[in-house]
Amino acid sequence: MSVTARYPADGSILDVSEFHLEEGERLIVFGPNGSGKTTFLRALAGMLGEERQLDAAYLPQHPYLFRGSAGWNLGLGLTDEQAALAGQFARRFGLSVQLERQASQLSGGERQRLCLARTLASNHPWVLLDEPLSALDVSDRAALAAQLAHALSGRSAIIVTHDREEAAILGERMAVMVGGRILQEGSVTEVFSLPASEEIARAVGTANVISGFAGTADESLARVVVGDSVITGMGTPPPGEPCRALFGAEAVTLYRGREAGSGSAVNHWTGRVVAIRESGRLIHISVDVGFLLVALLTPGSLEALGLGAGSEVTAAVKATAVRVVAT
Repeated sequence: MSVTARYPADGSILDVSEFHLEEGERLIVFGPNGSGKTTFLRALAGMLGEERQLDAAYLPQHPYLFRGSAGWNLGLGLTDEQAALAGQFARRFGLSVQLERQASQLSGGERQRLCLARTLASNHPWVLLDEPLSALDVSDRAALAAQLAHALSGRSAIIVTHDREEAAILGERMAVMVGGRILQEGSVTEVFSLPASEEIARAVGTANVISGFAGTADESLARVVVGDSVITGMGTPPPGEPCRALFGAEAVTLYRGREAGSGSAVNHWTGRVVAIRESGRLIHISVDVGFLLVALLTPGSLEALGLGAGSEVTAAVKATAVRVVAT
């Protein structure tokens, strides 16, 4: 699919050629503010005066509610069956007594939840969501993101966000947009851990997003089981459920050989360096420790460690630097 559009409000140009969409997947469109993400979504939905390219339910970043009750707005434009489904989503998203109130009395987060429930209840084959969690308090986003991921299971969705944690929870595949162009596509893990250029690395950061299953928790610490390895971090995913561990490449400390030094890091994994490349003024080190992780070193640190492809290293990460989220 190719998408070219000029948004009249600001004259920006969108030029996306040979864009791949897969039915039944959740695609994240990620990029900095002003990169063209919203214009792209509006073009797909036919909101720019051009023919719509997808048969989709579209939720803008700032949805509009009409006068009347929240419950009346929830069912607006839906069949009785769809309205009942919207009510189920609304309750799942934490709205119940709020539906009896006037729409004008809802908070920004409540309005967002209501419009999200209505959008998900439609029978369009595609769902287009523009920053669907942006109006929520930070403390509520991860929980609702997990609920949203569950509601979208098996559905075709394109979700715009610039939040790394939301992308990790909601996404299966990811496209990075900068300057109105898609610069890289791939799995969420691949794009975050292996950005294809310095420009992409600046847009997304360099991070580890590692998929696994939640193990038995210990007080406030969560454990992610990845094959024969365990990652310990902060979070409360239900044991046995799919989850992801997130930590920045800058949070990884590397030691030569099997010695992890005298630091206080809970996480230690031994493996071998598989790739070394420059990433701006830093060095990007890929290490196979049973799963692939990345670390960022200064040129001086790399020289002091004497690392090369195949070198045995121990990677250490503090548990407090790891965020564990349900997916």
